[in-house]
Amino acid sequence: MIKEIYKKNWQLILFNILIIFAFILFYGRFGDIFVDSFREAYIPVQILNGELLYRNIFTIYAPFSYLFNALLFFIFGINLKVLYFASLIASLGICNLAFFISNRFINKNYSLAVVLFIIGGGVLSPNVFNFIFPYSYGVLYGLLFTLGCIYFALNNNFFMAYLMYSFAICSKYEFVLLLPLLIYASGKKNLLKNIAALLLPVFITFTPLFIKGLRIEDLIISCSLLLTMSSTKTLYWFYSIMGLVFRWELIPVYIINFLKVSIPLIFFYYFRNIWLLGILAVYFYFIASPEIFVFVFPLILILFAIKYNKLSFDKKFIIIASLLASIKLFFAFTLQSYGVFFIPFALIPLFILIPVRFRKSLFVVILLCAVSIGIKNCAGLINKRIKIETEQGVVFASKYNGNSINELIDYIKKSTLPEDKVLIYPENLAVNFLTNRESDNKFYSLIPLYTETFGEDVIIKRFEITRPEYIIISNYNTSNYYYSYFGQDYAGKIFDFVQKNYDFQKQIGKGLIFNVYRIKPHHRLSRQHA
Repeated sequence: MIKEIYKKNWQLILFNILIIFAFILFYGRFGDIFVDSFREAYIPVQILNGELLYRNIFTIYAPFSYLFNALLFFIFGINLKVLYFASLIASLGICNLAFFISNRFINKNYSLAVVLFIIGGGVLSPNVFNFIFPYSYGVLYGLLFTLGCIYFALNNNFFMAYLMYSFAICSKYEFVLLLPLLIYASGKKNLLKNIAALLLPVFITFTPLFIKGLRIEDLIISCSLLLTMSSTKTLYWFYSIMGLVFRWELIPVYIINFLKVSIPLIFFYYFRNIWLLGILAVYFYFIASPEIFVFVFPLILILFAIKYNKLSFDKKFIIIASLLASIKLFFAFTLQSYGVFFIPFALIPLFILIPVRFRKSLFVVILLCAVSIGIKNCAGLINKRIKIETEQGVVFASKYNGNSINELIDYIKKSTLPEDKVLIYPENLAVNFLTNRESDNKFYSLIPLYTETFGEDVIIKRFEITRPEYIIISNYNTSNYYYSYFGQDYAGKIFDFVQKNYDFQKQIGKGLIFNVYRIKPHHRLSRQHA
Protein backbone atom coordinates (compact mmCIF):
# COMPACT_ATOMS: atom_id res chain seq x y z
CA MET A 1 0.00 0.00 0.00
CA ILE A 2 2.68 2.52 1.07
CA LYS A 3 4.92 1.40 -1.76
CA GLU A 4 2.10 1.97 -4.26
CA ILE A 5 1.39 5.45 -2.89
CA TYR A 6 5.08 6.34 -3.10
CA LYS A 7 5.33 5.01 -6.65
CA LYS A 8 2.42 7.15 -7.79
CA ASN A 9 3.38 10.28 -5.85
CA TRP A 10 7.16 10.20 -5.45
CA GLN A 11 7.54 13.56 -7.19
CA LEU A 12 5.11 15.18 -4.76
CA ILE A 13 6.81 13.59 -1.74
CA LEU A 14 10.27 14.53 -2.99
CA PHE A 15 9.77 18.25 -3.42
CA ASN A 16 7.84 18.65 -0.17
CA ILE A 17 10.69 16.95 1.71
CA LEU A 18 13.23 19.15 -0.09
CA ILE A 19 11.43 22.34 0.97
CA ILE A 20 11.23 21.27 4.60
CA PHE A 21 14.86 20.13 4.58
CA ALA A 22 16.02 23.45 3.06
CA PHE A 23 14.00 25.35 5.68
CA ILE A 24 15.65 23.42 8.53
CA LEU A 25 19.16 23.48 7.05
CA PHE A 26 19.18 27.22 6.34
CA TYR A 27 16.94 28.39 9.14
CA GLY A 28 17.33 32.13 9.77
CA ARG A 29 19.49 32.73 6.70
CA PHE A 30 16.77 33.92 4.33
CA GLY A 31 15.85 37.52 3.61
CA ASP A 32 17.94 40.65 3.93
CA ILE A 33 19.15 42.20 7.16
CA PHE A 34 18.90 45.67 5.59
CA VAL A 35 16.37 45.79 2.80
CA ASP A 36 12.61 45.43 3.31
CA SER A 37 12.36 42.01 4.99
CA PHE A 38 12.18 43.41 8.53
CA ARG A 39 9.50 45.88 7.54
CA GLU A 40 7.36 42.75 7.30
CA ALA A 41 8.11 42.00 10.96
CA TYR A 42 8.09 45.58 12.26
CA ILE A 43 4.72 46.77 10.90
CA PRO A 44 2.65 43.87 12.37
CA VAL A 45 4.16 44.69 15.78
CA GLN A 46 3.12 48.32 15.39
CA ILE A 47 -0.40 47.19 14.52
CA LEU A 48 -0.50 45.21 17.76
CA ASN A 49 0.70 48.37 19.54
CA GLY A 50 -2.41 50.19 18.32
CA GLU A 51 -1.01 51.96 15.25
CA LEU A 52 -3.22 52.11 12.16
CA LEU A 53 -2.23 51.23 8.63
CA TYR A 54 -2.40 54.11 6.13
CA ARG A 55 -3.06 56.67 8.88
CA ASN A 56 -0.25 56.18 11.39
CA ILE A 57 1.83 53.68 9.40
CA PHE A 58 2.99 54.46 5.89
CA THR A 59 2.92 51.56 3.46
CA ILE A 60 2.51 51.23 -0.29
CA TYR A 61 1.21 47.66 0.02
CA ALA A 62 -2.20 46.09 0.51
CA PRO A 63 -3.21 45.35 4.12
CA PHE A 64 -3.95 41.62 4.31
CA SER A 65 -0.42 40.34 4.94
CA TYR A 66 0.28 42.87 7.69
CA LEU A 67 -3.00 42.16 9.45
CA PHE A 68 -2.62 38.41 9.09
CA ASN A 69 0.96 38.45 10.40
CA ALA A 70 -0.13 40.69 13.28
CA LEU A 71 -2.76 38.07 14.10
CA LEU A 72 -0.08 35.36 14.02
CA PHE A 73 2.08 37.43 16.37
CA PHE A 74 -0.92 37.91 18.67
CA ILE A 75 -1.58 34.16 18.81
CA PHE A 76 1.95 32.74 18.84
CA GLY A 77 4.04 35.61 20.20
CA ILE A 78 6.29 38.21 18.59
CA ASN A 79 9.19 36.24 17.19
CA LEU A 80 10.77 35.78 13.78
CA LYS A 81 10.08 32.04 13.89
CA VAL A 82 6.36 32.82 13.54
CA LEU A 83 6.98 34.52 10.20
CA TYR A 84 9.45 31.85 9.12
CA PHE A 85 6.91 29.06 9.69
CA ALA A 86 4.13 31.07 8.02
CA SER A 87 6.41 31.35 4.99
CA LEU A 88 7.17 27.64 5.06
CA ILE A 89 3.47 26.79 4.93
CA ALA A 90 2.90 29.34 2.15
CA SER A 91 5.88 27.94 0.20
CA LEU A 92 4.55 24.40 0.49
CA GLY A 93 1.15 25.63 -0.68
CA ILE A 94 2.62 27.48 -3.66
CA CYS A 95 4.75 24.55 -4.79
CA ASN A 96 1.93 22.03 -4.43
CA LEU A 97 -0.53 24.24 -6.31
CA ALA A 98 2.03 24.83 -9.06
CA PHE A 99 2.55 21.07 -9.32
CA PHE A 100 -1.17 20.28 -9.53
CA ILE A 101 -1.85 23.04 -12.05
CA SER A 102 1.13 22.01 -14.15
CA ASN A 103 0.21 18.32 -13.98
CA ARG A 104 -3.13 19.16 -15.56
CA PHE A 105 -1.28 19.94 -18.81
CA ILE A 106 2.02 18.05 -18.62
CA ASN A 107 3.23 14.88 -16.90
CA LYS A 108 4.43 14.63 -13.30
CA ASN A 109 8.13 14.59 -14.18
CA TYR A 110 7.86 17.82 -16.14
CA SER A 111 5.75 19.31 -13.34
CA LEU A 112 8.46 18.30 -10.88
CA ALA A 113 11.01 20.26 -12.94
CA VAL A 114 8.82 23.38 -12.63
CA VAL A 115 8.63 22.98 -8.84
CA LEU A 116 12.34 22.25 -8.48
CA PHE A 117 13.05 25.49 -10.33
CA ILE A 118 10.77 27.30 -7.86
CA ILE A 119 12.75 25.75 -5.00
CA GLY A 120 16.18 26.43 -6.52
CA GLY A 121 15.40 29.97 -7.66
CA GLY A 122 12.89 31.12 -5.03
CA VAL A 123 12.83 29.09 -1.85
CA LEU A 124 16.64 28.95 -1.69
CA SER A 125 17.22 32.54 -2.79
CA PRO A 126 19.62 34.29 -0.36
CA ASN A 127 18.49 37.81 -1.23
CA VAL A 128 15.43 39.84 -0.31
CA PHE A 129 13.40 38.24 -3.11
CA ASN A 130 12.76 34.82 -1.59
CA PHE A 131 9.93 32.67 -0.26
CA ILE A 132 10.94 32.19 3.40
CA PHE A 133 11.53 35.80 4.55
CA PRO A 134 10.59 37.94 1.54
CA TYR A 135 10.65 41.64 0.81
CA SER A 136 6.86 41.51 0.98
CA TYR A 137 4.62 38.90 2.54
CA GLY A 138 1.94 40.47 0.40
CA VAL A 139 3.51 39.07 -2.76
CA LEU A 140 4.06 35.67 -1.12
CA TYR A 141 0.46 35.36 0.08
CA GLY A 142 -0.74 36.98 -3.15
CA LEU A 143 1.04 34.34 -5.21
CA LEU A 144 -0.45 31.57 -3.06
CA PHE A 145 -3.96 32.97 -3.50
CA THR A 146 -3.48 33.61 -7.22
CA LEU A 147 -2.40 30.04 -7.85
CA GLY A 148 -5.37 28.95 -5.74
CA CYS A 149 -7.63 31.10 -7.92
CA ILE A 150 -6.28 29.52 -11.11
CA TYR A 151 -6.51 26.01 -9.66
CA PHE A 152 -10.17 26.41 -8.64
CA ALA A 153 -11.08 28.14 -11.90
CA LEU A 154 -9.61 25.26 -13.90
CA ASN A 155 -11.76 22.93 -11.78
CA ASN A 156 -14.89 25.06 -12.35
CA ASN A 157 -15.21 26.01 -8.68
CA PHE A 158 -15.65 29.72 -9.33
CA PHE A 159 -16.87 30.61 -5.84
CA MET A 160 -13.49 29.54 -4.45
CA ALA A 161 -11.71 31.07 -7.46
CA TYR A 162 -13.24 34.50 -6.76
CA LEU A 163 -12.54 34.11 -3.06
CA MET A 164 -8.87 33.35 -3.73
CA TYR A 165 -8.64 36.16 -6.28
CA SER A 166 -10.04 38.69 -3.81
CA PHE A 167 -7.61 37.62 -1.08
CA ALA A 168 -4.80 37.95 -3.66
CA ILE A 169 -5.80 41.58 -4.35
CA CYS A 170 -6.03 42.30 -0.63
CA SER A 171 -2.45 40.98 -0.42
CA LYS A 172 -0.89 42.57 -3.52
CA TYR A 173 -2.70 44.95 -5.85
CA GLU A 174 -0.72 43.86 -8.91
CA PHE A 175 -2.84 40.74 -9.42
CA VAL A 176 -5.92 42.86 -10.14
CA LEU A 177 -5.72 42.37 -13.93
CA LEU A 178 -6.92 38.77 -13.61
CA LEU A 179 -10.50 39.85 -12.93
CA PRO A 180 -11.74 40.28 -16.55
CA LEU A 181 -10.43 36.80 -17.42
CA LEU A 182 -12.11 35.32 -14.36
CA ILE A 183 -15.41 37.00 -15.24
CA TYR A 184 -15.19 35.71 -18.81
CA ALA A 185 -14.43 32.16 -17.66
CA SER A 186 -17.17 32.02 -15.02
CA GLY A 187 -19.90 33.63 -17.14
CA LYS A 188 -23.22 34.65 -15.58
CA LYS A 189 -23.80 31.39 -13.74
CA ASN A 190 -23.98 31.82 -9.93
CA LEU A 191 -23.38 35.55 -10.41
CA LEU A 192 -24.54 36.64 -6.93
CA LYS A 193 -22.57 33.86 -5.27
CA ASN A 194 -19.42 34.88 -7.13
CA ILE A 195 -19.92 38.54 -6.25
CA ALA A 196 -20.28 37.56 -2.60
CA ALA A 197 -17.01 35.59 -2.83
CA LEU A 198 -15.36 38.64 -4.38
CA LEU A 199 -16.52 41.03 -1.65
CA LEU A 200 -16.05 38.79 1.41
CA PRO A 201 -12.22 39.03 1.64
CA VAL A 202 -12.41 42.81 1.13
CA PHE A 203 -14.89 43.03 4.00
CA ILE A 204 -12.77 40.76 6.23
CA THR A 205 -9.59 42.71 5.49
CA PHE A 206 -10.73 46.33 5.59
CA THR A 207 -13.50 46.27 8.22
CA PRO A 208 -11.09 46.05 11.20
CA LEU A 209 -9.22 49.07 9.85
CA PHE A 210 -12.35 51.20 9.56
CA ILE A 211 -13.56 50.06 12.98
CA LYS A 212 -10.25 51.30 14.44
CA GLY A 213 -10.72 54.70 12.80
CA LEU A 214 -9.38 54.53 9.26
CA ARG A 215 -11.02 57.10 6.99
CA ILE A 216 -11.51 57.17 3.25
CA GLU A 217 -9.34 60.30 3.21
CA ASP A 218 -6.47 58.24 4.63
CA LEU A 219 -6.74 55.78 1.76
CA ILE A 220 -6.92 58.62 -0.77
CA ILE A 221 -3.77 60.20 0.66
CA SER A 222 -2.04 56.82 0.62
CA CYS A 223 -3.04 56.28 -3.02
CA SER A 224 -1.84 59.75 -4.00
CA LEU A 225 1.55 59.05 -2.40
CA LEU A 226 1.68 55.76 -4.28
CA LEU A 227 1.01 57.60 -7.55
CA THR A 228 3.69 60.16 -6.70
CA MET A 229 6.15 57.37 -5.94
CA SER A 230 5.35 55.56 -9.18
CA SER A 231 6.47 58.60 -11.19
CA THR A 232 9.73 59.26 -9.35
CA LYS A 233 13.05 59.17 -11.15
CA THR A 234 14.63 56.97 -8.48
CA LEU A 235 11.97 54.27 -8.92
CA TYR A 236 12.45 54.39 -12.68
CA TRP A 237 16.20 53.90 -12.09
CA PHE A 238 15.52 50.93 -9.80
CA TYR A 239 13.23 49.27 -12.34
CA SER A 240 15.77 49.96 -15.08
CA ILE A 241 18.67 48.25 -13.34
CA MET A 242 16.33 45.37 -12.43
CA GLY A 243 15.42 45.07 -16.11
CA LEU A 244 11.73 45.74 -15.51
CA VAL A 245 11.56 48.74 -17.85
CA PHE A 246 11.93 47.98 -21.53
CA ARG A 247 15.10 49.37 -23.05
CA TRP A 248 16.57 48.59 -26.43
CA GLU A 249 19.76 47.47 -24.67
CA LEU A 250 17.79 44.46 -23.44
CA ILE A 251 17.45 43.01 -26.94
CA PRO A 252 21.00 41.58 -27.00
CA VAL A 253 20.42 40.23 -23.47
CA TYR A 254 17.28 38.43 -24.71
CA ILE A 255 19.10 36.99 -27.72
CA ILE A 256 22.21 35.87 -25.82
CA ASN A 257 20.23 34.11 -23.10
CA PHE A 258 17.83 32.60 -25.61
CA LEU A 259 20.81 31.07 -27.40
CA LYS A 260 22.31 29.88 -24.09
CA VAL A 261 19.13 27.87 -23.49
CA SER A 262 17.95 26.90 -26.97
CA ILE A 263 21.24 25.59 -28.40
CA PRO A 264 21.81 22.92 -25.72
CA LEU A 265 18.06 22.15 -25.77
CA ILE A 266 18.14 21.39 -29.50
CA PHE A 267 21.48 19.64 -29.21
CA PHE A 268 20.14 17.30 -26.53
CA TYR A 269 17.05 16.64 -28.67
CA TYR A 270 19.20 15.23 -31.47
CA PHE A 271 22.01 13.63 -29.47
CA ARG A 272 20.65 12.09 -26.28
CA ASN A 273 23.17 10.15 -24.23
CA ILE A 274 24.43 10.03 -20.68
CA TRP A 275 27.76 11.68 -21.57
CA LEU A 276 26.05 14.67 -23.11
CA LEU A 277 23.92 15.00 -19.97
CA GLY A 278 27.09 15.30 -17.89
CA ILE A 279 28.53 17.92 -20.23
CA LEU A 280 25.29 19.91 -20.09
CA ALA A 281 25.30 19.74 -16.28
CA VAL A 282 28.74 21.39 -16.23
CA TYR A 283 27.66 23.85 -18.94
CA PHE A 284 24.57 25.03 -17.08
CA TYR A 285 26.42 25.27 -13.78
CA PHE A 286 28.62 27.96 -15.31
CA ILE A 287 26.04 29.78 -17.46
CA ALA A 288 22.86 29.44 -15.35
CA SER A 289 22.51 33.01 -14.08
CA PRO A 290 19.53 34.90 -12.61
CA GLU A 291 18.70 36.28 -16.06
CA ILE A 292 18.92 32.92 -17.88
CA PHE A 293 15.20 33.01 -18.79
CA VAL A 294 14.96 36.78 -19.20
CA PHE A 295 13.29 36.30 -22.60
CA VAL A 296 10.56 33.92 -21.50
CA PHE A 297 7.47 36.16 -21.34
CA PRO A 298 7.93 37.77 -24.79
CA LEU A 299 8.58 34.25 -26.11
CA ILE A 300 5.40 32.94 -24.48
CA LEU A 301 3.40 35.77 -26.08
CA ILE A 302 4.82 34.98 -29.52
CA LEU A 303 4.19 31.22 -29.22
CA PHE A 304 0.72 31.89 -27.82
CA ALA A 305 -0.19 34.05 -30.81
CA ILE A 306 1.09 31.39 -33.23
CA LYS A 307 -0.70 28.44 -31.56
CA TYR A 308 -3.83 30.26 -30.29
CA ASN A 309 -6.37 28.50 -32.51
CA LYS A 310 -5.03 25.04 -31.61
CA LEU A 311 -5.24 25.51 -27.85
CA SER A 312 -8.04 24.30 -25.57
CA PHE A 313 -9.90 26.77 -23.37
CA ASP A 314 -8.06 25.59 -20.25
CA LYS A 315 -4.68 26.12 -21.90
CA LYS A 316 -5.70 29.57 -23.08
CA PHE A 317 -6.90 30.37 -19.57
CA ILE A 318 -3.66 29.42 -17.80
CA ILE A 319 -1.48 31.17 -20.40
CA ILE A 320 -3.49 34.42 -20.37
CA ALA A 321 -3.67 34.30 -16.56
CA SER A 322 0.10 33.87 -16.41
CA LEU A 323 0.70 36.84 -18.70
CA LEU A 324 -1.75 39.06 -16.81
CA ALA A 325 -0.31 38.13 -13.42
CA SER A 326 3.22 38.82 -14.64
CA ILE A 327 2.65 42.13 -16.40
CA LYS A 328 5.01 43.93 -13.98
CA LEU A 329 8.02 41.97 -15.22
CA PHE A 330 6.91 41.12 -18.73
CA PHE A 331 10.17 42.40 -20.20
CA ALA A 332 12.51 40.66 -17.78
CA PHE A 333 12.09 37.37 -15.97
CA THR A 334 15.08 37.73 -13.66
CA LEU A 335 15.66 35.75 -10.49
CA GLN A 336 17.48 38.47 -8.56
CA SER A 337 14.23 40.43 -8.33
CA TYR A 338 10.47 39.99 -8.61
CA GLY A 339 10.85 37.17 -11.14
CA VAL A 340 11.39 34.77 -8.23
CA PHE A 341 7.67 34.94 -7.47
CA PHE A 342 6.53 34.43 -11.04
CA ILE A 343 8.44 31.25 -11.91
CA PRO A 344 5.27 29.08 -12.21
CA PHE A 345 3.66 31.69 -14.49
CA ALA A 346 6.72 31.49 -16.75
CA LEU A 347 7.52 27.79 -16.88
CA ILE A 348 4.04 26.22 -16.97
CA PRO A 349 3.00 28.13 -20.14
CA LEU A 350 6.41 27.47 -21.66
CA PHE A 351 5.97 23.71 -21.26
CA ILE A 352 2.45 23.96 -22.71
CA LEU A 353 3.47 25.98 -25.76
CA ILE A 354 6.74 24.33 -26.72
CA PRO A 355 6.32 21.54 -29.32
CA VAL A 356 5.72 18.21 -27.56
CA ARG A 357 8.80 16.65 -29.13
CA PHE A 358 11.00 19.21 -27.35
CA ARG A 359 9.45 18.80 -23.90
CA LYS A 360 11.91 16.18 -22.74
CA SER A 361 14.81 18.41 -23.73
CA LEU A 362 13.17 21.37 -21.99
CA PHE A 363 12.73 19.17 -18.92
CA VAL A 364 16.49 18.49 -18.87
CA VAL A 365 17.31 22.19 -19.32
CA ILE A 366 14.91 23.31 -16.55
CA LEU A 367 16.14 20.59 -14.21
CA LEU A 368 19.83 21.37 -14.73
CA CYS A 369 19.21 25.10 -14.36
CA ALA A 370 17.23 24.48 -11.16
CA VAL A 371 20.04 22.42 -9.66
CA SER A 372 22.75 24.88 -10.75
CA ILE A 373 20.94 27.96 -9.48
CA GLY A 374 19.97 26.12 -6.30
CA ILE A 375 23.60 25.15 -5.56
CA LYS A 376 24.76 28.75 -6.08
CA ASN A 377 21.96 30.05 -3.87
CA CYS A 378 22.89 27.55 -1.15
CA ALA A 379 26.43 28.94 -1.23
CA GLY A 380 24.99 32.41 -0.71
CA LEU A 381 22.97 31.21 2.27
CA ILE A 382 25.97 29.43 3.80
CA ASN A 383 27.98 32.66 3.57
CA LYS A 384 25.62 34.26 6.07
CA ARG A 385 27.64 33.07 9.06
CA ILE A 386 27.14 35.79 11.67
CA LYS A 387 24.34 34.97 14.10
CA ILE A 388 22.17 37.84 15.33
CA GLU A 389 19.91 36.76 18.17
CA THR A 390 17.62 38.53 20.63
CA GLU A 391 14.38 37.68 22.40
CA GLN A 392 12.61 38.51 19.11
CA GLY A 393 14.33 35.75 17.14
CA VAL A 394 17.36 34.62 15.17
CA VAL A 395 18.69 35.83 11.86
CA PHE A 396 22.05 35.34 10.15
CA ALA A 397 23.98 37.90 8.13
CA SER A 398 27.25 38.26 6.26
CA LYS A 399 30.35 39.11 8.26
CA TYR A 400 30.40 42.64 6.83
CA ASN A 401 26.87 43.43 8.02
CA GLY A 402 26.44 41.05 10.95
CA ASN A 403 29.27 42.16 13.22
CA SER A 404 28.36 45.84 12.97
CA ILE A 405 24.67 45.16 13.55
CA ASN A 406 25.43 43.02 16.60
CA GLU A 407 27.49 45.90 18.01
CA LEU A 408 24.67 48.35 17.33
CA ILE A 409 22.06 46.09 18.95
CA ASP A 410 24.25 45.75 22.03
CA TYR A 411 24.70 49.52 22.22
CA ILE A 412 20.97 50.25 21.86
CA LYS A 413 20.03 47.71 24.52
CA LYS A 414 22.50 49.19 26.99
CA SER A 415 22.25 52.91 26.17
CA THR A 416 18.60 53.56 25.29
CA LEU A 417 15.29 53.23 27.06
CA PRO A 418 12.47 51.02 25.75
CA GLU A 419 10.33 54.10 25.10
CA ASP A 420 13.06 55.90 23.10
CA LYS A 421 12.44 56.26 19.41
CA VAL A 422 15.46 55.08 17.42
CA LEU A 423 15.50 56.04 13.74
CA ILE A 424 18.09 54.28 11.56
CA TYR A 425 18.76 55.65 8.08
CA PRO A 426 18.76 55.07 5.22
CA GLU A 427 17.00 51.95 6.59
CA ASN A 428 17.39 49.09 9.02
CA LEU A 429 14.20 48.00 10.74
CA ALA A 430 15.97 44.78 11.71
CA VAL A 431 17.58 46.61 14.61
CA ASN A 432 14.27 48.19 15.65
CA PHE A 433 12.49 44.85 15.63
CA LEU A 434 15.26 42.91 17.35
CA THR A 435 15.74 45.53 20.10
CA ASN A 436 12.02 46.28 20.48
CA ARG A 437 12.60 49.98 19.79
CA GLU A 438 10.15 52.02 17.78
CA SER A 439 11.15 53.87 14.62
CA ASP A 440 9.13 56.61 12.95
CA ASN A 441 6.10 54.84 11.51
CA LYS A 442 5.82 57.30 8.63
CA PHE A 443 9.50 57.59 7.78
CA TYR A 444 11.05 54.31 8.90
CA SER A 445 13.00 54.25 5.63
CA LEU A 446 14.71 57.16 3.90
CA ILE A 447 16.19 55.52 0.85
CA PRO A 448 16.33 57.91 -2.14
CA LEU A 449 12.92 56.70 -3.34
CA TYR A 450 11.19 57.88 -0.15
CA THR A 451 13.05 61.18 0.17
CA GLU A 452 12.06 62.00 -3.40
CA THR A 453 8.44 60.96 -2.81
CA PHE A 454 7.88 62.96 0.39
CA GLY A 455 10.39 65.75 0.01
CA GLU A 456 13.01 66.65 2.60
CA ASP A 457 11.08 69.64 3.97
CA VAL A 458 8.11 67.45 4.94
CA ILE A 459 10.38 64.93 6.64
CA ILE A 460 12.24 67.63 8.58
CA LYS A 461 8.96 69.20 9.69
CA ARG A 462 7.84 65.87 11.14
CA PHE A 463 11.14 65.50 13.02
CA GLU A 464 10.71 69.00 14.43
CA ILE A 465 7.34 67.92 15.82
CA THR A 466 8.10 64.34 16.97
CA ARG A 467 11.72 64.95 18.09
CA PRO A 468 12.93 61.34 18.03
CA GLU A 469 15.49 60.59 20.73
CA TYR A 470 18.07 58.90 18.49
CA ILE A 471 18.87 59.13 14.80
CA ILE A 472 21.47 56.69 13.52
CA ILE A 473 22.99 57.07 10.07
CA SER A 474 24.91 54.32 8.31
CA ASN A 475 27.13 54.22 5.24
CA TYR A 476 24.86 51.61 3.65
CA ASN A 477 25.00 51.91 -0.15
CA THR A 478 21.62 52.72 -1.75
CA SER A 479 22.85 53.01 -5.35
CA ASN A 480 20.07 50.69 -6.57
CA TYR A 481 18.02 53.90 -6.32
CA TYR A 482 20.71 55.96 -8.11
CA TYR A 483 22.08 57.89 -5.10
CA SER A 484 24.61 56.01 -2.99
CA TYR A 485 25.02 57.55 0.47
CA PHE A 486 22.62 59.25 2.85
CA GLY A 487 23.77 62.75 3.73
CA GLN A 488 26.33 62.81 0.93
CA ASP A 489 24.63 62.13 -2.42
CA TYR A 490 21.10 62.82 -1.20
CA ALA A 491 19.14 63.90 1.92
CA GLY A 492 21.64 66.68 2.57
CA LYS A 493 19.06 68.95 4.23
CA ILE A 494 17.96 66.16 6.57
CA PHE A 495 21.56 65.42 7.47
CA ASP A 496 22.18 69.11 8.22
CA PHE A 497 19.11 69.10 10.47
CA VAL A 498 20.47 66.11 12.39
CA GLN A 499 23.89 67.74 12.87
CA LYS A 500 22.34 70.98 14.16
CA ASN A 501 19.82 69.41 16.53
CA TYR A 502 21.55 66.22 17.66
CA ASP A 503 24.77 65.47 19.48
CA PHE A 504 27.11 62.87 18.04
CA GLN A 505 27.39 59.94 20.46
CA LYS A 506 29.42 57.15 18.94
CA GLN A 507 30.63 55.48 15.76
CA ILE A 508 29.89 51.76 15.65
CA GLY A 509 31.24 49.06 13.36
CA LYS A 510 33.98 48.52 10.83
CA GLY A 511 33.30 48.50 7.11
CA LEU A 512 29.60 48.96 7.71
CA ILE A 513 29.54 52.01 9.98
CA PHE A 514 26.74 53.46 12.10
CA ASN A 515 27.00 57.01 13.45
CA VAL A 516 24.77 57.50 16.48
CA TYR A 517 23.21 60.90 17.23
CA ARG A 518 21.09 61.85 20.24
CA ILE A 519 18.78 64.84 20.45
CA LYS A 520 20.34 67.85 22.18
CA PRO A 521 19.39 68.23 25.87
CA HIS A 522 17.36 71.45 25.46
CA HIS A 523 15.22 69.82 22.74
CA ARG A 524 14.73 66.83 25.03
CA LEU A 525 13.60 69.02 27.93
CA SER A 526 11.21 71.07 25.79
CA ARG A 527 9.70 67.85 24.45
CA GLN A 528 9.15 66.54 27.99
CA HIS A 529 7.61 69.84 29.01
CA ALA A 530 5.24 69.72 26.01
